Amino acid sequence: MPGPASRVVFLGLDGATETVLRPAFDRGWMPNLEALWRRSATGTLWSSEPMVTPVAWTSFLTGCNPPTHGIHEFHYIDPVDRTILPNHAGRIRVPTLWEILSESGRQVVSLGLPMTYPPPDVRGLVVGGSDAPGLSWAFAQCPDFGEEIRRNLPAYSHKVLWKHRPRTLDELRRLSQRNRDSFHAQAEAAERADRRCDWAAMMVHFHNLDGIQHRLWPYLEVDETAAGQPEWTAEVVSCLQELDRAVGRLLELASRRDAAVIALSDHGFGPCRALVDVNGLLCRAGLQRRLPYGTRLTYRLRRLRDRFDRWKRRQSPDGTASRGPRSIEGEVGCDWSKTAAFAPFGQLCGSIFLNPRLVSGSSAASRVIGEIIDACRAAEDPETGLPLFADAFDVAERYNLDPSAEGLPDVLAPSTDGYQAMAKWAPFHRSLLRPDPDLPATHRADGVLAIDAPGVLPDFPIDAELPDVAPTALSLLGLPVPEVMEGRILDEVFDHAESRTASGTVPSTSSRSRRPIG
Repeated sequence: MPGPASRVVFLGLDGATETVLRPAFDRGWMPNLEALWRRSATGTLWSSEPMVTPVAWTSFLTGCNPPTHGIHEFHYIDPVDRTILPNHAGRIRVPTLWEILSESGRQVVSLGLPMTYPPPDVRGLVVGGSDAPGLSWAFAQCPDFGEEIRRNLPAYSHKVLWKHRPRTLDELRRLSQRNRDSFHAQAEAAERADRRCDWAAMMVHFHNLDGIQHRLWPYLEVDETAAGQPEWTAEVVSCLQELDRAVGRLLELASRRDAAVIALSDHGFGPCRALVDVNGLLCRAGLQRRLPYGTRLTYRLRRLRDRFDRWKRRQSPDGTASRGPRSIEGEVGCDWSKTAAFAPFGQLCGSIFLNPRLVSGSSAASRVIGEIIDACRAAEDPETGLPLFADAFDVAERYNLDPSAEGLPDVLAPSTDGYQAMAKWAPFHRSLLRPDPDLPATHRADGVLAIDAPGVLPDFPIDAELPDVAPTALSLLGLPVPEVMEGRILDEVFDHAESRTASGTVPSTSSRSRRPIG
């Protein structure tokens, strides 16, 4: 078992990947993270299936895989009224790491982690992430702390800042300044939380690292897609450098509090070759019939109605445009009398449902599911011959559950690295593949993990999965691991002969300097 630690600091580096970190270390862009990597056991942290934000971070937070924790995508379909709803923390089916620590009498600080809204009833401070519908909602669990942060740190934001690729250098400069300010404010907020709370675990989640890579990958100058535009690269590097300074402050805080440090990402990153039209694939397979453009009146009226409903919710005192239901008919323009399967939502994974109006009975469902799986597995990039989907499977069969009762797709088809499956598609673009200049990079399965803790073996090559982090952290804190957790304790990264001194005490983690650089 790992040597005990009194506290753990988690650095949530959303989308961090060795492809970017190693060149950043070599070029001196991120000296604090480089120092952490040198003294830690490091390696690959494999993402969830699919490798998207709510699924991946819930897998970290619960120590479980999606069939157990219940989160499979950004959205789900309400099994009663067949509307599309956003996933949220209230739908997590098993206790989270924060809840387990709280029940043991420990306090937690969690800043910006997705899938913590609505906030859990735990000891400490939990500030929601980008899925919270607004900043006041993000601070719902700790409104007094929220008032302090809004008053003293106006740059603190839970929002995704990089919603599109900047069109001009001036726009890039404005957004990068906001991003730098946000990273700085996150570190400051953590220090203020530390003064309020005697925490056992602290998570600071840096979501906008993900957006930097999604939108600005060529300016990181790490592979053959490099853009060769120094002024743009300088702005992107400035964001990485500010992130590193924020990490440095958190490492110094960890040193003062004698805390172990676990840095992790929810997935990796790499160039995006093309978007994949999931509904277009179903059309080609004869499983869906799109409405001709001139007959889309009902579909467009339903979309307008959905938008009007969201507008009304936004006008109410406690309403928000992003949390309410949407209709299936307003998301997919199909001839429902001739459509057997459809994808109403999903990115980086085909999330495909059967149409109960047309497909009824187990034998018909089994036949259509087989056709969907065959179509996904046969789909290839005509230029490279690469498969577009890494897998395609029957959800009921693999997960041993009734997907319709839980609002889950009947078939999941995770994307191959380098491709991004999409449900939404330009109405006049009929090609199955479409390069997107606004999205030069996308998720890959290989995230990163670094553990700096008592008895850790520096440079030990880690090969782990997201659910392994929570049980390892509980073990570090000297707490039992609940039976429901499916991850394993990463026992192999610790030198048990060296984890205790001759007197039987645990060596202090602060014996190795963590003072920030720069």
